[in-house]
Amino acid sequence: MSRHEIVMQDLVGTALKKQYILRELVGRGGMAEVYLAWDNLRATKMAVKILRRDLASNRQFKEALEKEFGLLRKLEHPNIVRVFDFESKGDQVFIVMAWVDGGSLRQRIDALGRPFSPAEVCSILQPICSALNFAHNMQAFHCDIKPSNIMLHENGRDVFLADFGVARLASEKGGGGTPPYMAPEQFSRNVSAQTDIYALGVTVYEMLSGGKLPYHGDSRSPGSTTRDRFAWEHNHLPLPPLRDFNHSLPQAILDMVDKALQKEPDRRFDSALSFWKEFEQAAGTSQLVSQPVTHVDDATIFEQRPNVVKNVVKYPTPKASPIVQPPPKTFTRDKLTRAYLEGRSGELAGQSIPMSSPSMQIGRSKACQIRLQEQSVSRHHATIIVTKRGVYVRDDGSSLGTLLNGVSIPPHAPMPLHSGDVIQIGYFQIFEFRSL
Repeated sequence: MSRHEIVMQDLVGTALKKQYILRELVGRGGMAEVYLAWDNLRATKMAVKILRRDLASNRQFKEALEKEFGLLRKLEHPNIVRVFDFESKGDQVFIVMAWVDGGSLRQRIDALGRPFSPAEVCSILQPICSALNFAHNMQAFHCDIKPSNIMLHENGRDVFLADFGVARLASEKGGGGTPPYMAPEQFSRNVSAQTDIYALGVTVYEMLSGGKLPYHGDSRSPGSTTRDRFAWEHNHLPLPPLRDFNHSLPQAILDMVDKALQKEPDRRFDSALSFWKEFEQAAGTSQLVSQPVTHVDDATIFEQRPNVVKNVVKYPTPKASPIVQPPPKTFTRDKLTRAYLEGRSGELAGQSIPMSSPSMQIGRSKACQIRLQEQSVSRHHATIIVTKRGVYVRDDGSSLGTLLNGVSIPPHAPMPLHSGDVIQIGYFQIFEFRSL
């Protein structure tokens, strides 16, 4: 393919579907260009990714991407950049995603000019591992984890994983991924959860080293291209000692990075959640860094801090049948104050607790906003998370787990709530989520 064939036209000012007005070209990669756009229908900013013409002209690739879009719409997680729309017409294919006001981890690494502290790594690793754990449980693999695909909201708290889908499909055809971050098996088109864990390990290595990558594609290897040389290095060269770049790291963290970057997939962490838990323990930050509040919106985040629930408010029981809230409905402040938990059994039976805060933790600890005494409830059992996209429940690694409509939810993976959903905490406490 010639260079001329993959050069894309500057589309600033163009209206796609008479809805998305392309305002600014903000990024260009090997497969697509990304524009900041204005969505006339939703009256908000969006990110529009327009595929390279040769990919857009490939009928099989377009059909596969359309199927992939169906899966991406189901990846509704507070730390995954949401996908709203997909259009395939002729040789123009584009994907519309939520816009995140802020920058990327790539920009943060470049600007910082020093190694991240373990606590700083934890604040980014936790939400990304939560997002990956959720996606992997749905058999969705990212295949292009790297700092430029990790978005940091300008509020300084929220972290999002971007760019699901396209990279995996391209990887299956031998063209996806970014070589410095690719696992050895990905060069042979084999991907799994461990492929993403390896790439995340390279990202953590880069953060802890102050911007240094373990492999550079410049070795004297048998490969004839840079990609071939990267493949040889990932498969054959030992991992350069991280301590060469950061002498202050404890051995436990060095061991964690080594494990994530093992060349054999089955020698890495068995899940993204295991990666996070063991890194947190090795870093000794479980008491230093509280779990970040995972809001996921590209608009204003409510800043009100909750107090422990003492007086609860009675709301009238809705007369209408429960309504499942379809995405991407905006969760306004007025809507926020009209959502609540109704105690159906247990010590809060008959009481209504309004969703008056972005984050309400349930457990036995005095720090919890919804405090329970029952011993089957963990100290920090679960959290109700409110965003402009909706309300979520997240199990916080409780001993007994958290049930949603009778089914145990995976730990640290926020699950969307719809009016009428039933949440069980411990053996006896049952809440019903209501949204008027």
